[in-house]
Amino acid sequence: MKTLKEYPWKEFILKNLEAVHITVPTEIQEKTIPHILRGRDVIGKAKTGTGKTLAYLLPMIQKIEPEKRELQMLVLAPSRELSLQIQREADKAVKNTEIRVQTIVEGIDLNRQLEKLKEKPHMVIATPGRLMHIIGLKKIKMHGVKIIALDEVDQILVQGLGEKVQAIIKSTLKERQLLSFSATISEEAKETLYRLMKEPLFINLDEAQPVPEKIEHQYIVSNAPKKTETLEELLQIIKPSKALIFINRNENVDRFVKTLQSKGYSVGGIQTRTNNQDRQHLLASFQKGQRKLLVTTDLFTRGMDFQNVTHIFNMDLPLNKIDYLHRAGRTGRMYREGTVINIIRDQEKFIMYKMMKELNIQVKAITIIHEKIVPVEKIIQKKRKHR
Repeated sequence: MKTLKEYPWKEFILKNLEAVHITVPTEIQEKTIPHILRGRDVIGKAKTGTGKTLAYLLPMIQKIEPEKRELQMLVLAPSRELSLQIQREADKAVKNTEIRVQTIVEGIDLNRQLEKLKEKPHMVIATPGRLMHIIGLKKIKMHGVKIIALDEVDQILVQGLGEKVQAIIKSTLKERQLLSFSATISEEAKETLYRLMKEPLFINLDEAQPVPEKIEHQYIVSNAPKKTETLEELLQIIKPSKALIFINRNENVDRFVKTLQSKGYSVGGIQTRTNNQDRQHLLASFQKGQRKLLVTTDLFTRGMDFQNVTHIFNMDLPLNKIDYLHRAGRTGRMYREGTVINIIRDQEKFIMYKMMKELNIQVKAITIIHEKIVPVEKIIQKKRKHR
C-alpha cells in the first residue's frame, strides 16, 4: 500500500496530514485520488467511515491557486451539520496557509455569510438551497469554479434538491470537474450523474455488503410496556462509552430525552426543530464525550462522523433499508468495531428480517437473563442438550 508521501502533494498538505496522524491512504482514497488529480470525473461508492471526505477534499485543495482571489472549489452537501463537518476536515488540511474555506448553509445568519464572502474564499462548502439563494442575489461568482464535489449524492440529487444542484452545476463553466462520493447510490442518482459528468469513472468498493464487517447486528424483542424500559436495561448492562439512539418521529425526541435524564443518564436530543446554537452545543458535547447518549432521528445519519460511537440503538426500525445502512454507519468508523441493537416488538420481526436479507446482513437475537445479555442461540442449544 502507498503512503500519502508518494502522492504529489504540496508540502503544507503533507505537514497538516502528519499533524493529525494521517500517513496511509484508505482504500477509497488510494483508488480515486490519482484519477481526480489527473482531472477525471469520479463517482466513488464505499462503506461509511472509510475516508471518502478526504478522498475528494485533498485533490481539490491541491489544485487551489491561493494567489487567485476567487471561488475555485465547491462542495455540495445535503445538511448544515454535514457541511460544517466537511469544513472542519478542510480547515485541518489548509492550516497555516492563505487558503480560505467558507461554509454557506441554512440556519446561520445570511448577512454574516455575505460579509464573509467579501473575503473571496477559495473553497465553499454549501447546502444547495442557501447557495442558490445567494446566487440569486448575485453575491457570489461561479465562473472560476474548477471542481464540484457532491457529498451523499442520493440525498442531494433525489430527495427534493436535485433541480437546485443541477442549476448550481450549470452556473459554472463547462470545463469543470465533477466528483461524487457516497455510501449508497440509487439508479436514479447514477443516471443523473452520468448525464452531468464527462465519461465518469465509477469506483464501487462495497458490492457485497455496504456496512463494515466489524459491525455486529443484534435485535431484542421487548415485552416491556415501553421499549424505553428495555433500552434502560441494556444501557445498565452495556454501559456504552458513547451511543446514538434513533427514533423515527421528531416529537418523540424530547420525551425520550426527559425519560432517560430522569434515570440519571448523560443524554441530549436533536431533531429538526432544535435551534442551531443548541444543536452545535449538543453535537460538540457528544463528540467530546461529555454526553454519553444522543437521541435523534434520521436527520443525522448521512455522512456524519461521530468519533468513537460504540453502539447504535434503534428504538424504531427505519422506514427503509438505506436509512438502516446510514444509521449503522455511525459506528464502526475507520474499521473499528461497533454494535447495532434493534429493539423491536414481536410483530416487527418479519419487517426486520426482510430488511436484513435485502442488505445481506446477519442479525443475531439476544435477550436479558439475570442482568446479562445472552444470545438466544445459546439458550436454544442448552435446551437441545437437556432433552
